[in-house]
Amino acid sequence: MSIIKKVVIVDVINPYQKIEEATKNLKELKSLVSTYHGIDIVDIIQHRTRPDKATFIGSGKVAELVGIVKKQKIDIVVVNAIVNQSVLFNLTQYLWNDNPKIQVWDRIDLILNIFDKHAQTAEAKLQIELARMYHMGSRIYGLGLTYFSRQSGGIGTKGQGETNIELMKRHWRNQIKIKKDELKKLSIQHQLQIERRKSNNIQSISIVGYTNAGKTSLFNYLTKRKKIVENALFVTLDSVTGKLYLPTLKKEVTITDTIGFIKDLPASLIESFKSTLLESINADLILHVIDIKDPEMDQKISVVSKILRELKVHSKKIIYVFNKIDAFSGNGEALLKKINDIYAPYLPQYISVTTDYGIKKLLTQIEKQLTA
Repeated sequence: MSIIKKVVIVDVINPYQKIEEATKNLKELKSLVSTYHGIDIVDIIQHRTRPDKATFIGSGKVAELVGIVKKQKIDIVVVNAIVNQSVLFNLTQYLWNDNPKIQVWDRIDLILNIFDKHAQTAEAKLQIELARMYHMGSRIYGLGLTYFSRQSGGIGTKGQGETNIELMKRHWRNQIKIKKDELKKLSIQHQLQIERRKSNNIQSISIVGYTNAGKTSLFNYLTKRKKIVENALFVTLDSVTGKLYLPTLKKEVTITDTIGFIKDLPASLIESFKSTLLESINADLILHVIDIKDPEMDQKISVVSKILRELKVHSKKIIYVFNKIDAFSGNGEALLKKINDIYAPYLPQYISVTTDYGIKKLLTQIEKQLTA
C-alpha cells in the first residue's frame, strides 16, 4: 500500500487574474497529486507579473511556505510550472532546517514520480529513466556551477570544482547514450512487428486522448479485455494491443491503447516515450477519445492535436470519439451543433461505454474509414 504524502502546491498568477481562475488552473495539478497518493494541504498562490527568478514565489511567500511546512509537517512542495532547477534548489535550502527530508518538485518531477508508480514493463521503466536523466541532468549542471565552483575558490577557476563538473557531465552523457541505445533496440523490435503485420495486410487502430478521457474503457469494450480502469491519471503507460473483429469486413484488426496525454509536456518527455507511441505513429486509423462533459474539452483536444503533430501523425485518418455522453448535463443541442461545426472533418462520434450508446455507429464508421 502506498504511503500517503502531505503536499503543498505553489503557483504564481498575474495580479489581474481572478482567484477563481487561478484555482481552476490548479485543478489538474491537484488530480496529479491525488494520483501520486498525496494529500493536498494548501495552495500558495502568489500574485506577480512574473515568477521570481530565485524562488518563483518571492521572499515573502517563501517565509509563509516555511511556516506551513513546519506546522503541517509537509513532505513535498510542488511548483505548478516547469522551472529553472536552481529555483527548486533554493526553495529546498530554505526548508531544510524544518524538514531535512523535504522534497521540492516542479510539474515534471511530479509526473515522473507518478510514472514510476505505474511502470510495469522494462520498456516503460527505461523510458522513465531516460526522461528523468534529461530533466535531472540540467538540475545537476546548474548546481554544479554554484556548489562545485565554490570548492575551487570561485567560478572561472581551473580547480577541482571544474573537474567535478566535467566528470559529472560526461557521466550523464554516457548514461543517457546507454539508455537511448537500449530503447532503440526495443523500438526496432516494435517496428519489425508493425511491418510484419502490414505485410500480412493486418490493419491497425490506435486509441489516443487526454489522460482520463476513457480510452482504456473503450479499449476494454472493443477487445473484450479487462485492463484495469481507474479514475486516475497515467494509469496506462505501456501501449497494449488487442484484437477487434469487424463483422461487415469479416476480418480482424489490431487495436492499441496508449499513454494519455497532458498539457505542458516537454519535448524530451515525449521523445522518451516515442517507442511506446510507435503504434500511434504507424496506425491506419486513430480514435481520439474525448470527455464530452469536461468543461475544458476544447483546450484538451488542442493539446492532443499538438502532440500528434509533434509525433508526425497529423496526416493519418482520425475519428473524434466524444465519450461519456450519458454523464453530460447542460444544453446538449447547442454543444452538438458546436462540435459538428468545428470538428466535422474528424467525423465526430458520440458514445457511452457505460450504456453502449453509439458503439455500433462508431464501428460502422471505423469499417468505412479502413476501406476508404
